[in-house]
Amino acid sequence: MAGVVMRKIPILLFFVFFVQITACGMAQQVDIQPEDLVGKTLKETWRRGSFVGASYKTCILSPTTMRWYALTGNLKGKSEEVKYACTKVGREILQVSWREKTTGSQAVVTYNFKTMTMFGVIVEKERDFLLQGTFTIEKSKDMSDDGKELPELFKKEATTE
Repeated sequence: MAGVVMRKIPILLFFVFFVQITACGMAQQVDIQPEDLVGKTLKETWRRGSFVGASYKTCILSPTTMRWYALTGNLKGKSEEVKYACTKVGREILQVSWREKTTGSQAVVTYNFKTMTMFGVIVEKERDFLLQGTFTIEKSKDMSDDGKELPELFKKEATTE
């Protein structure tokens, strides 16, 4: 009898381990929606491409309006409130586009909220600029608390850079 029980313990331990690993993997899959960003601030830094080192703060004010602030780079100190469009590309991926009066260009940025990376194209009349960078998320300081929280995965990721 003891031998039968001893043979079943490894099977039981494997089953418990498998269930825990599966549950952890499923917990990491977060389905972000464009409206999850309203009231949040994205702090962005371009790490590759034409504007390496340029950083921005983008406050998502409403489902159609945002304000960007240039923290570093050739636009440092500039800011503009713009209308934007956002589309869901995947479970953790959103694509945002807007036109800037300040620069006369159009921006299209794809954000991956699982890897906290972004890929962008700045479209100008004579040339397009390809960019790659990273970002973090925080609650906007210049807005009242809307009571909405990001999914747990994003809260954890937002605190690291």
